[in-house]
Amino acid sequence: MSGPSDFRPTRADIDLGAFSRNVDAIVAQLPGGARLVAVLKANAYGHGAVEIARKCTPDRVAAIAVALLEEALQLRNAGITLPLFVFGSTQAIDVALDHEITLGIVGPEELADVCEVARHRDVTVHLKLDTGMGRMGVVESELPHVIEMIRNAPRLTLGGIYTHFANADEPDDSYTATQTANFDRMVTALREHGIDAPLHHMANSAATLRGLVRRGEWARVGIALFENVMRWRTEIVRLKTLPRGAAIGYGTTFHTARESRIATLPVGYADGYRRVLSNNADVLVRGQRAPVVGRVSMDLVTIDVTDIDAAIGDEAVLLGDDISAAELAEKANTITYEIFCGVTGRVPRRYLET
Repeated sequence: MSGPSDFRPTRADIDLGAFSRNVDAIVAQLPGGARLVAVLKANAYGHGAVEIARKCTPDRVAAIAVALLEEALQLRNAGITLPLFVFGSTQAIDVALDHEITLGIVGPEELADVCEVARHRDVTVHLKLDTGMGRMGVVESELPHVIEMIRNAPRLTLGGIYTHFANADEPDDSYTATQTANFDRMVTALREHGIDAPLHHMANSAATLRGLVRRGEWARVGIALFENVMRWRTEIVRLKTLPRGAAIGYGTTFHTARESRIATLPVGYADGYRRVLSNNADVLVRGQRAPVVGRVSMDLVTIDVTDIDAAIGDEAVLLGDDISAAELAEKANTITYEIFCGVTGRVPRRYLET
């Protein structure tokens, strides 16, 4: 039976070799005893969680972290045997335990549910502390209640204590030091009541690249593992010459300034090529930049190839080679995470080793 990639030239090529080299580069810079946790949430930032997870070997990766229990179950059901850690909250605690999935506990309410489960079975979790992010995690004023619950649950074990940095990717960041101090103070408060964990983890990708991982801690790295891994491409399916002053696309937002060769690409915002890139991005054709002209529509994009010796069937690179996710993110007034995650499931992924 034919697959979806047999009928349409639009696809995302995922370089598993590049991913593996990124893993090696991160591991090489970690301090003694520190271990890498590969964050593969949101379908590995749009790259394909199952296929990427298969490249995570236990000698290099301590665990795989995801946001949702459903994401972890998908990996388990695909045969992934590495330890799995879930950031987000869930009420399906027994399901997670049955599949050897470790939960991050993000507040007293969830901890109470875990303690109830621990009345009839052994439970190991990681406790999240809110050190200044203001989202998930136990705040300092909740520590007395949390300490009481943990001490009254003898079958509950803390496998880790962690937090998340808010500003580690900011060039003039000082808030990370504040959060680190808050974390240390809260951990000390727990220790004073006989509560600790063998693992601590704070660093995300940005903090890891800044060298802020402590000896013996986990480094939770996501986006930094995906540099130069995805190459999103399509092909020219229509090529025409239009006179000077011709309108292009919905809303006629672009008019040719000269006689122009306009190529049409079978990709659009339904595939994740953002509408805000209308008249505001380039595509590579034969190694040369061709500007997007007219509005990006649901299924089609038009580009100006007047100065390129283009032909029907030529490859057009939307992301990759000389078009970086950072470039598209800047033009779309967003971040690289959203560019990668935005490539929808309508775009087939093809996995390569280089």
